[in-house]
Amino acid sequence: MESRNELNMKALNMLEKYIMNWCVVLDSYSIIESCHSLFWQHVIPLLHTYQKVIYVPGKCINELIHLCRNTDNLILASYAEDSLNQLKMLVDAHYIEIVSNQTQSFLDQKGLSYFGQRNDHLLLVTQDKKMAFNVKYVSEAKKMGIKDFRAVQIDEDGYLSSYSMDAQTSAKQAKTKKESSRVIDQNEIFAVKTNVIGMADSVLSVNKIPAESEMVYANGKAVKLVKKLAEGGEGMIYVTDTPFVAKIYKRDTNTIRKYAKIQRMLKHHVQCEGICFPTAALYNANEEFVGYLMNKAKGTELQRSIFLKPLFQKKFPNWKKIDTVQLCITILKKIQYLHDRNIIMGDINPFNILVVSQNEVYFVDTDSYQIEDLPCPVGTTLFTAPEIQGKKYAEFLRTFGNEYFAIATLLFMIMVPGKPPYAQQEGQGLAANIINMDFSYPFGDNSNKKTPEGPWRFIWSHLTYEVKEAFYNTFRKGGQYATESTRLTVDDWLKIFNKYYRLLNDGILAKNDEMSEYLFPTRFKKNTSDGNNYIRCKLCGHEFPENKCTNGYCEPCLRQGKTYKCVKCGKLIFYSNREKLIEGRREYDICYDCNKEGQKAHSKLVCVDCGNTFIITNSEYEFYKQKGLNTPCRCKSCRQKRKEGGNSRRRPQRPQFNW
Repeated sequence: MESRNELNMKALNMLEKYIMNWCVVLDSYSIIESCHSLFWQHVIPLLHTYQKVIYVPGKCINELIHLCRNTDNLILASYAEDSLNQLKMLVDAHYIEIVSNQTQSFLDQKGLSYFGQRNDHLLLVTQDKKMAFNVKYVSEAKKMGIKDFRAVQIDEDGYLSSYSMDAQTSAKQAKTKKESSRVIDQNEIFAVKTNVIGMADSVLSVNKIPAESEMVYANGKAVKLVKKLAEGGEGMIYVTDTPFVAKIYKRDTNTIRKYAKIQRMLKHHVQCEGICFPTAALYNANEEFVGYLMNKAKGTELQRSIFLKPLFQKKFPNWKKIDTVQLCITILKKIQYLHDRNIIMGDINPFNILVVSQNEVYFVDTDSYQIEDLPCPVGTTLFTAPEIQGKKYAEFLRTFGNEYFAIATLLFMIMVPGKPPYAQQEGQGLAANIINMDFSYPFGDNSNKKTPEGPWRFIWSHLTYEVKEAFYNTFRKGGQYATESTRLTVDDWLKIFNKYYRLLNDGILAKNDEMSEYLFPTRFKKNTSDGNNYIRCKLCGHEFPENKCTNGYCEPCLRQGKTYKCVKCGKLIFYSNREKLIEGRREYDICYDCNKEGQKAHSKLVCVDCGNTFIITNSEYEFYKQKGLNTPCRCKSCRQKRKEGGNSRRRPQRPQFNW
């Protein structure tokens, strides 16, 4: 079985032969596809070495210009624009030659004659299967003196792969290529079963459960349980004196089925970095089964990192949307590895996936996976497909269709961090919403008006059309992918997320709306078709609809502010940017409660001038006390009159005494 590197080397050698010996012609959509792939990275050094060019019909340029003006699909329009810019650079560098726009169709007689004069071997690079399978081109090419005419496509690795005129043969070749690229050893593949094993799941009789500092045995060799790392519902995890860690089952969870499953798992050589599959069974001194060895795991559970915004931002402060997309791809590739071997995870949940980085994750609790006729005995409502809600997990075998629902849920909760797809306002509860497939997030004009309040609406808005369509049709009743037999596979999701990654990595989405790169956008995706004018907020510098801003400040910024302590009681005071910038309020020294207490009456006095009663508040009393002043003997009105009169009012005459 050839490795991936060997296959890529063969593909590169074939590409080199094409450049050396063939006349290579690109069509419009191959230009767009190659502009954002590895194709040019592979082909430009070859063009330079052999002083060759790739031909592009002028008609393709006109098509790209037309696509640039496509207001219905801004992403495609942006791709087309980038493609034109790159073509210009390649033409200037003499790697591309534009064929005169004299041909009416892509490869009519004039076009074939033009290419035939340059080489009697013509290679058409097209992503259009209909064009590739059009036998008319073959017959016309022969008339024009072209000995060999072939149609190829650009694959996901940036190389050229052949089409077959026979669709069945083509599908078979694609399957063969797919399997060979994954390098699957037949000894790693488990059988597919439809009925649960008849073995009773009774508890094994074990006299001694090993503990810390004690010995266990793997393949006859002693292994020391050095230190307990963690404890869960099923057992304990120990550091050992080997490169592996040990899982030791508790007495009541060590069952016959569990032992049978570990034995079955060990018969197949399954080894994938990050998947902590059993590597050896463990026994006590009495040769009684007690657990197994596995590779060490690192990282933090999804539930305690990605799924909680404060922990997410603390754990991965520099992440952007492209990082969560890459995380999805990394996880999908590991699940793909398992599915290729007929292993169903079953209990997909955020506590069993540990994250180190967007490219490094670990799957733990693999002993719960469904292996052949040994079911996964556990699960969670949130990740359970509608058709198996309420069933006892240990009594049936899950299908890949059941698993695809759990995968879609996991992907949704990574992209909309921690929010389940069926969470909603005024819903009936998660289980009922799942069974009813009552999905709340809108798609086009379709919405049940129950989307959860908060940032989730903004996050959903900024997902690409293709991602939203996939989620909507998976989770909404009646959707194209909403049933067990029609759900998107791991390969389908990988294709969608790889495209999403390219859109982010190439800056296509940011070009239309910079906030598409944010994990937690603060507004809906930009839409200029409704006549909204966007301005940059004076504080954050991000773009917002002008009618959603006040004096040039966006609402999210105006809701922010500073927090500090009350000088009297120490309680926290929040002073918003709206109060400061829009309302012009001064920064408070004391909190609301202290201010309210300060307005209460401390004492009632009689004015010495007018004789009216007036009040001294607690705040006034404290002020005079702090300044070392006596409490006023006049009311505010009389004090003001004396101040305005410059103290001209005659003071009462003191009595005169004769001594």
